Amino acid sequence: MAMEKGEERTETIGDAENVVTSKRDEALRLRDAGLTYNQIGQLLGLSKQRAWQILKAKKPKPQKPVLESKTMLRVSEVAQILGLHPNTVRRWSDQGLLKAIVITNRGDRRFQREDVERFIK
Repeated sequence: MAMEKGEERTETIGDAENVVTSKRDEALRLRDAGLTYNQIGQLLGLSKQRAWQILKAKKPKPQKPVLESKTMLRVSEVAQILGLHPNTVRRWSDQGLLKAIVITNRGDRRFQREDVERFIK
């Protein structure tokens, strides 16, 4: 499918994602059929390395939603709410900026939701 000079190619991001997904699905089907990465690459118009990358790519894990009903939050949950790195939350807790409750000898911390909401305001 050749494009004429000056012809614009209109493809949305969603369409591009579908193309990638369908290539991955096709590559998985071909791999299950016993084809090598080189053969898959040739059939899909890819290099052997790209076929391997597509097949070995991990799908991103969906982020766990922070439940509104939770009253005690872990460091990682507070970091997600505030958009910070967990080490920043720990440091702020050590400095007294965020009130934390130490629950184990190991030093695990929990934060009350009300304290985090108060800190945001």
